[in-house]
Amino acid sequence: MINQASDSPDCRTCPDLSPEGKGGYTPQKIPGSITPHARGATGRWRRAGIGALLFLAACAAPREAAPDLPRLDPVAAQIFHADPRWLGGDAAVSVALGDDRILWLFGDSFVDLAPPYRRDEAAFPRNTVALETGADPRDARMAFFWRRDAKGVPASFFPEDGAEWFWPGGGIRLEDGMLAIFLQRIHAVTGGFGFATKGYAVMLIANPDEAPDAWRLRRVDGPALPFDALPGAAVLRDGPYVVALAVRQQGTHAGAFVRYDAAALAKGDLTKAEWWAGDGRGWVATAALGTAGPAFVIDDAGAESSLHWDACARAFVHVASYGFGASDIGRREAARLTGPWSAPEAVLRPPESNGPAPFVYAGRAHAALATPAGTEMLTYIASSFKPDEIISATGQAQLYWPRVARVAAPACK
Repeated sequence: MINQASDSPDCRTCPDLSPEGKGGYTPQKIPGSITPHARGATGRWRRAGIGALLFLAACAAPREAAPDLPRLDPVAAQIFHADPRWLGGDAAVSVALGDDRILWLFGDSFVDLAPPYRRDEAAFPRNTVALETGADPRDARMAFFWRRDAKGVPASFFPEDGAEWFWPGGGIRLEDGMLAIFLQRIHAVTGGFGFATKGYAVMLIANPDEAPDAWRLRRVDGPALPFDALPGAAVLRDGPYVVALAVRQQGTHAGAFVRYDAAALAKGDLTKAEWWAGDGRGWVATAALGTAGPAFVIDDAGAESSLHWDACARAFVHVASYGFGASDIGRREAARLTGPWSAPEAVLRPPESNGPAPFVYAGRAHAALATPAGTEMLTYIASSFKPDEIISATGQAQLYWPRVARVAAPACK
């Protein structure tokens, strides 16, 4: 059972001008970004004639960001409070479904079905989802979804596999409208935070234009890999391929890229994956890599992040949290997906990072959402290392909710 629960164009609508044919806040370099591996990253998508010329001219003009950026956007953040039964969750990955429908994917979530809706009495599904109708979260509608177990208790939207559960990565629409969502397979361990990754899976949904409570789910488990790189932290389309960011799990979360034939992926075939092995070798099959693994082209991609193509900046953009506990949200750019990538530039210092015992993570951008010209929307999670604080009345009001911020978009080129 599933429970529902300006006059200048924004350059993200500009024609795709990337070299590969893919679709005023001054950023500060993140401390230590010359060697970003020294810092760990936390936690956890006209007209013809004169009209077309004017449109292109606007895209070529510099973006003019509002002088008060970066700043939090509590009005937009209210969308995550639309259902009193859903009491917070992390990750907050967005996926464009089309027709101004945005899918939100959450990790561990609090759900309480009865008033007074308290976290200390709530169920704790390992993942939930929400459907935003309207591209601007400031005036859109949101419906949340989770399953219920045999006793009616809220349960994970993407079901567990025995003792193992799934946390969301990136998602994308494929051929014939298929939706593919990459999932991390997680299992419990002793020590540390009490969990570790154990591979990945892809959830295929053949009818994503229906409401999530009517979705038909098909899970395809990813093959075991002979090297440390977990696919699916973020995904995007590159011609006939879906390219996934694959993140190293042990030590610094360096990033590599793996691509899947989109038509094959829509059928659940993950066997044709190709990994970027560097300029000398290009894209090669998994078996050809061996234990040496792929080329890691982002030296610290973060445990969670976003990836998109910005047509105005003519660059791929990667956004992640940098730092453990107290973190900055940083942005990198690259003209080619396979690099070279810039050093991370700090676009937001979440205010919670300056508080006592901070735990701020899961910074990412949301390119599919409508924002004022020259800006982009970020989310992050502010939590606590103490579970009792998270479920307290104060914690319920202030912690473990997606926070929304507006920052200046990358400069046009």
